[in-house]
Amino acid sequence: MIVKQVTVRVENREGKLKEVMDILGKENINVEALSMADTVTRLILPNPEQVAEILRSHKYQVELTDVLRIRIPSRAGALSDMLVAFAGEGINLEYMYAFATGKGDEMILRPSDVEKADRLLKEYVED
Repeated sequence: MIVKQVTVRVENREGKLKEVMDILGKENINVEALSMADTVTRLILPNPEQVAEILRSHKYQVELTDVLRIRIPSRAGALSDMLVAFAGEGINLEYMYAFATGKGDEMILRPSDVEKADRLLKEYVED
């Protein structure tokens, strides 16, 4: 499923990520998934457009990006099968991160062609 990801630039210093989480907590916004590397923090959460505006009002640099949110099968080779399918269709995987929910293991994917990858993944992911 295609979802919006909030990408926020956060200084790589003690307490800076906490400031972002405090802002979201005060707004009663639950972070469903998070990936952080250097100054780039990627968030999956409800109402991403609203979150982007809230963070911008606090002077953060924010982008909204289309990504795929999928539930991955719990079987050996599932990820490899998906990557082979992507390669066969000329789709590059820019980045991905995984997380667990009460409903199973999920991944966030940023393919070079989100729409094409979404159609292709229908046969590789769980409902």
